[in-house]
Amino acid sequence: MMKINLILKALINSNIFVSSCALTLALSSEILLESSNINVCVFVFFACLFTYNFQRIVRIKKGDKHKRKEWTENNLHLIHSLIIIGAIISIYFFIKFNLTTQIIIIFSGFISIVYPFIIRDKPYCKIFAITSVWTISTMLLLISENNLLFNKTTALHLFYRFIFVFVITIPFDLRDLKYDKKNIKTIPTLLGFQKSKFLVFILLIIMLIISLLMYQYKYLSLNFMIGNGVTCIFTYILVSVINEKRKDLFFSLWIESLSIFYFLFLIISLSI
Repeated sequence: MMKINLILKALINSNIFVSSCALTLALSSEILLESSNINVCVFVFFACLFTYNFQRIVRIKKGDKHKRKEWTENNLHLIHSLIIIGAIISIYFFIKFNLTTQIIIIFSGFISIVYPFIIRDKPYCKIFAITSVWTISTMLLLISENNLLFNKTTALHLFYRFIFVFVITIPFDLRDLKYDKKNIKTIPTLLGFQKSKFLVFILLIIMLIISLLMYQYKYLSLNFMIGNGVTCIFTYILVSVINEKRKDLFFSLWIESLSIFYFLFLIISLSI
């Protein structure tokens, strides 16, 4: 049990786990859009690995308080290695992409690089920056690289993805509420704990409505509508049990895993 906890802690603290979550969300896009691209998926994983570890190092060197500061300082060689590996592989696949995809990556990459220096401390910008980059990385890159037609279907899928990422990001701001009250203005610092959870509920209702409309107008199959619906319900259950005493592991494991569960629910829905 001790070894499992150590492995789990290492996967979370090294950002390998969150990179895997980004990968599964990209795979979910392949299912929904019925189009695949292995190069995009590999790029998303390693770009995420590079970005999150780079941001971690920057924040620690700036003297920011960080829950994983001690672990990171004790494993700097690993973190630096992951940054280098992530950068090299990301660049390798970046060169393979078409010009439009490269421009999109440069735009989202710019946001990711300046995030720990400028964006993170700007009032209410943090969540929109994270949500935008994840939406671009996990869906828009596939649309661009595979030259998919940008129409109402893809636009609605992108909108749905943006709201989903927004929803699963709010709990992390809830986790950091005590610290952010003194340093960063976020949605929970504006609305408070309970109202922020209620906002999540409203956004999940909106997601359900979007899925129903997409199904009604034949932009979404019944299977995927069910998969989306189960994801919304499961997300609500997890968010509803959040309280101020929840440990970081609950957020880093269960809330972060919502991307993985979304992928699994879509896979299961295909067999219905």
